Amino acid sequence: MAHITETIPREQWASYLAGISKQDATQWVRVESIDADSGDQPLADRLPLVEISLETKGSDSGAVQIIVGRENERITHRILEPDHLAAELDGDSRVLECLEIGERGGKTLIFFERLGEAEGVSARF
Repeated sequence: MAHITETIPREQWASYLAGISKQDATQWVRVESIDADSGDQPLADRLPLVEISLETKGSDSGAVQIIVGRENERITHRILEPDHLAAELDGDSRVLECLEIGERGGKTLIFFERLGEAEGVSARF
């Protein structure tokens, strides 16, 4: 299966991330943080995406916040100084499969799957 990678221009980050947050409730995600010091760190696995947003005001302006989970069990991951945003799409359907948020020394990957593709629900911290 072919994939297409699209780099999202910085001036479109807020609207692009807001569009992802408006996905229907059948959108589940797996979140991983990767950096040179600690390698791959799973943060969340097969949890509903609550919100992904770009902070546009205040001292955290420019930070990306990812919130996953259920009402009583939410996980928040913040990327304080993101330097690029890239989307990996299915080449045929152009459905978002992975979002890469780069930052100095590492990146955060958000993998998307439909609820019907998930077999179970778990969270890793």
